[in-house]
Amino acid sequence: MRKNFIILALLIAISQQSFTFIDQTNFYKQLEPLTDFYSETGYVGVNDLENGNNQFFYHLFLKEGISKLSDVKKDDNFILWLNGGPGCASLMHIFQNVGPYHAYKKGDKDYSVKKGLNTWNKVAHVIFIDQPFEVGLSYSNPHRNVGSSDLAGLYLVEFFRIFFQQRPQFKQTKFYVFGVSYGGHYVPAVGAALAKSNLEMNFQGVAIGNGWTDAFLQYQSYAPMLYSLGIFNEQKKTFTENQMAKAQADVLNGQYLKSTFDGFAGIFYILTKFTGQISPYDYQDYLNEGFGEDLFTEFINQHRKQFGAPDDLIYQPCNPEVEKNFEVDISVTQKTNVEFLLNQGYKVMIYQGSRDIICNTPSINYVLNQLEWKDIYEWKKQTKYSFKAKREDFDVEETAGTIKKYKNFYYATIYNAGHMAPNNLPIASLKMVTHFLNDDDIWN
Repeated sequence: MRKNFIILALLIAISQQSFTFIDQTNFYKQLEPLTDFYSETGYVGVNDLENGNNQFFYHLFLKEGISKLSDVKKDDNFILWLNGGPGCASLMHIFQNVGPYHAYKKGDKDYSVKKGLNTWNKVAHVIFIDQPFEVGLSYSNPHRNVGSSDLAGLYLVEFFRIFFQQRPQFKQTKFYVFGVSYGGHYVPAVGAALAKSNLEMNFQGVAIGNGWTDAFLQYQSYAPMLYSLGIFNEQKKTFTENQMAKAQADVLNGQYLKSTFDGFAGIFYILTKFTGQISPYDYQDYLNEGFGEDLFTEFINQHRKQFGAPDDLIYQPCNPEVEKNFEVDISVTQKTNVEFLLNQGYKVMIYQGSRDIICNTPSINYVLNQLEWKDIYEWKKQTKYSFKAKREDFDVEETAGTIKKYKNFYYATIYNAGHMAPNNLPIASLKMVTHFLNDDDIWN
């Protein structure tokens, strides 16, 4: 980490940065008249001596009802959203209840958006960044191969150094880093890098949803979890236990690449072989159901020129070449950065959709119970409380999940949700985010 920081600092210190943006407010108002907030897209160039043109794409949405940048207030909440993969674009979550819209097909090869009812810009300004380079609408020329979460975090520090220079009204907002899936790696790395930086900002903390954080600890969850659900029989359980034990041994021996193949790739192979069409992201779904990628992919590509993307850049939700760059990083822990943030007093929330397989609830508990945090024993003593929320199609509140909180550490479980909890239960997810941002002890 220290070596990466020194190298990156030297490269960037003698390079040129760039910032371009396009006001998208009227564009969205034409598509969806209910739009009542400012939005913009842009590119931030974080260039170094090795690569002359590294461009991060971002999409910013102000909180509902705020139509001008000059109306951003000091104590507003400001969320950075990061997707996982590794190699998947954050931009897709604009259309999955984190961002303000849903994409739909309006006509032949014509796609539009409608406003979501329970989106996170009800309670915060939200910025989506496609990262690292070569993901989504971000690019580099020549290609900059980022292959570790720590290095990705340092590049995002430089992104915000430039962004805050151009958008100084955000410096004093309450800034949080949120992410999902491989965000369990990205978010702690970015959070720790921001906390250690000299940026003038009001960094508050992080939140990780269904995160991949520590391969060694999480590998051991699959066999007992799938056996308890009745998906595995005794033979399949034993086979999986043996395979995951190999992956854990690889980590202990420092063979991280081998561990990724034995464990991370191995569990996807096992799930396909032993469970047929059950989705690794929700054991009540099937592999072909997906997250609506076709709709938002078509919308983004139809309007990518409007967003300011180069003519020859085609948006794709995930880039397998970037995932390949992270094959070692997948099995390297980010638990230490979670511990650093907790021990420094930053707010940390771990939240979990209960139906996920790949980043399942037992796997997260293995990580949480091993955290080296000064208050971990007191946190373990705390009672889990249930909280209630409505579903979008029903007017009756029901138990939506549980929350356990002690000091700056929150752990929330959302029932009847998979890997992408805001997709499955948007009202409960928004309620969770609201209480976290407000430091609420009572969620009902």
